[in-house]
Amino acid sequence: MSGHGLAHGYIGQPGLSADRFVADPHGPAGSRMYRTGDLARWNKQGALEYLGRGDEQIKLRGFRIEPGEIEAALASHPQVRQAAAVVREDRPGDKRLVAYVVAQGADSAALLRHTAARLPEYMVPSAVVVLEELPRTVNGKLDRRALPAPDLTAVSEGRAPRNPAEEILCSLFADTLALPSVTIDDHFFHRGGHSLLATRLISRIRTVWDTRITIRDLFQSPTPALLAEHIAAGSGGNPLDTVLPIRAARGRDAGEAPLFCFHAVSGVSWGYAGLLPHLDADRPVIALQARRLGGTEGAPDSIEEMADDYLAEIREAQPHGPYHLLGWSFGGLVAHAVAARLESAGEEVALLALLDAYPLPDGFRAPEVDGRHVLTALLGSRGASVPVRCADTAPDVAELAEALRRSDPVLAGLDQAQAAAVVAATLDNLRMRYRYVPDVRYGGDALFFDATGTPAAQSGAAAWAPYVTGRVEEFAVDCEHARMTEAEPLRTIGEVLARRLRPARI
Repeated sequence: MSGHGLAHGYIGQPGLSADRFVADPHGPAGSRMYRTGDLARWNKQGALEYLGRGDEQIKLRGFRIEPGEIEAALASHPQVRQAAAVVREDRPGDKRLVAYVVAQGADSAALLRHTAARLPEYMVPSAVVVLEELPRTVNGKLDRRALPAPDLTAVSEGRAPRNPAEEILCSLFADTLALPSVTIDDHFFHRGGHSLLATRLISRIRTVWDTRITIRDLFQSPTPALLAEHIAAGSGGNPLDTVLPIRAARGRDAGEAPLFCFHAVSGVSWGYAGLLPHLDADRPVIALQARRLGGTEGAPDSIEEMADDYLAEIREAQPHGPYHLLGWSFGGLVAHAVAARLESAGEEVALLALLDAYPLPDGFRAPEVDGRHVLTALLGSRGASVPVRCADTAPDVAELAEALRRSDPVLAGLDQAQAAAVVAATLDNLRMRYRYVPDVRYGGDALFFDATGTPAAQSGAAAWAPYVTGRVEEFAVDCEHARMTEAEPLRTIGEVLARRLRPARI
C-alpha cells in the first residue's frame, strides 16, 4: 500500500516501522510503501485472489489482531509462564478468540480480568484455558490442532437474569451477537455490537414487546438489565433527535470532556457507536444529527447556520473547553466551522478530526441534484444500481425512502416517515455542501483520516491548507469513503483518537 495518505511509521517503534514501511520502487525517491502482510495473486482471469496472511496477524469480526499482543498481556501476569492466542471455529461460522496459558494458581476468570485491563475490548479473548503445558509438534512449534475446545459457558462473571424480561433480552443479545450466552451486565457495543447488529436487535425486541424502543435507547441502556428497566418504564427516545448521546456524560463536573461527532450527508450519526470499544470508558460520545430530520422548522439553510446551531447545542452540553470535535465527510466541514467559531470565542479546541472530509476544489460547478445523487450519497457505490424511477430526474422523496429501506440494512429499522426525513435531510445537505466554501480559518492543528480506497485529487493536508493554519496530520485508513464507520476502519480511527484524547480532561 502506498500513496499520499500513507502514515510515516509507528510511534516509538523504529524497528517495527523499518520492517513495515519499506522503500517504494515505483514512487519518487524517499517514498515508502506499507507491507500489510496480506498475500494475494492475480489469476488467469485477471481477478485478484486473497491467499491469507504472511504473518500471524488475524482478522476477527472486522478487527485486525496481533496474537503476540494478547500473549504479552497474559504473560505479564506473575503466575503465567507461557501463553498462546488463536482463533477457533468450533461451530461453522462462529469464530472466537481463545487464549491458552501455562500457569499455576491462577484461574481463567482472574486471567480474563488481567487481560481486559490491558487490552481493548475486541482483543480480549472469549475464554482463557489453563493447561499444564502447551502441546507441541515434533519440531517444537505450537500444535494448534491439539489445543482443547474452551468451555465458553463458564466465562462471564456478570449477573444471571432475575426476571422473565431480562431472560428474554439475554437470549436476544446472545443470538444477535453470535455468543453462547450473555449476562444482564454485558454491554452490547463492548461485546462486538455495531449499528447493523443494533438494528437487528431492535427489530427482534419489537417482535417480543409492543414497544417503540429505538437504537437511541440501546445507546443509553446498552445492557439487558438497563434495557429491561427502560422497556418496563414504557419510554422510548427518538433515534433522529438532534443531540444523540451515544455514551452519555456523567455530569459537567466529572469525567472526560465529550467527543462531539458531526453527521455525514445523511444527517444520521448512529455509526459513531463503533468508536466506543476503542475509547476510554469514561469518555462521553455525543453525536449531532441534522435538525431537518425532525421537520423543516428551525432547519438551517447553510452550513454556516448549521455550525452556529450545533455550537449552541455543544456549549449547552459543555460550557467551556477543551473541546474535541470529529466529523466524517460533510460532517468534517461542519466540525471545522464549529472549531473556528469556538477558537474565535476564546475557547480551546484540543482535537479536530476530519474523516475523509474535503472542501470543494477551485472551479467546482454544482450539479443539479437528482435521485441517483441522493442514493449514492447514502449508499456509496451500491446506490448506483438501486432501481428508482427518479434516478435522472428531480428526487421523489417517498420513492427514495422506500428504496432506502429496502437497500440499507441499518436504515431498514426506520418507518416510512423517518426514512423520508433522512432523504429530505440528505437533499438539503447535498445542496448546502455544493455551494459551501469555508468562511473562516481555524488556527489549530487537525487530524485527517484518508480513505485510501477512494482516491482523492490531493492530500488532506493540501486540501485544508487554505483553511487550517496549524499542522494537518494524516493517517491512512484502508477502506472506501462510504465505509469509514464500519468496524475495521473505526478500529484504526479509534486507536489514534484514544491516544490523542487520553491526556485531556476537564
